Amino acid sequence: MLTHTVTCAAAALACWPSARGSTGRLRALAPPVTARIPLPRKALALGLVPLLFLVPPAVSMAGALLGWSGWRHWRARRRAASSLTTRRAMAEALHAMVVDLRAGAPPDLAAESAAADAPRPVAELLEVMAGVVRFGGDLAGAPASVATAEPLGQVRGRLVRAWALSQRHGLPLAELLDAVRRDITAHVRFATQAGAAMSGPRSSAMVLTALPVVGLLLGEGMGARPVHVLFATPGGQLLLLLGTVLIIAGVGWSARITSGGAR
Repeated sequence: MLTHTVTCAAAALACWPSARGSTGRLRALAPPVTARIPLPRKALALGLVPLLFLVPPAVSMAGALLGWSGWRHWRARRRAASSLTTRRAMAEALHAMVVDLRAGAPPDLAAESAAADAPRPVAELLEVMAGVVRFGGDLAGAPASVATAEPLGQVRGRLVRAWALSQRHGLPLAELLDAVRRDITAHVRFATQAGAAMSGPRSSAMVLTALPVVGLLLGEGMGARPVHVLFATPGGQLLLLLGTVLIIAGVGWSARITSGGAR
């Protein structure tokens, strides 16, 4: 009798509906509130506006300058990384195009084949090149709207010169494009090595930038109240604004020195 009772209890537990299943069914019928009422980013930005009236003008100006400097530095680093990625993709696309040209493929088909596996900016440039070559046009007079930004602007100029040399003097287009590819690869290699060599100076610059914050923390720990002086006194607010400008200038100068090889 006890065995049958235990068996029935185990079967009941095994067939008992789980809370996860009911929750999933309820979620399928009624989506969560956060999905139905999204909070726009502009509302978050507008919510910070009243805070500007709660702090002194010098403090808000110093915060705005620091935010602008950080955003500008992040944008420059992102632009440099995107430039290297685009150059690598262009070098790979030119390598594929050179292989097809040496195998006997027409230039337009080789450009289309290389554009099929390339990212969007590089693919657009190669597709324009294929269309111009197919219809017998002049590559120098092709629309440059897809490749006016760096670094594709420079690459497009080199492709135009290579195509002009091939048409004017009968030089093999594959060899000219391979020379352009080698030049792009050398530039990417140099920029990567320069970036790795400058990692130490960048770390030192970051440490030097964080030293004022460490000094404020030490002053607060010792009871000197530097935060009160900087935020609540007119002379301290002036020093805060001046120190912020000097920090931004130092960060910009350090970034200019350490990013010369990544351009």
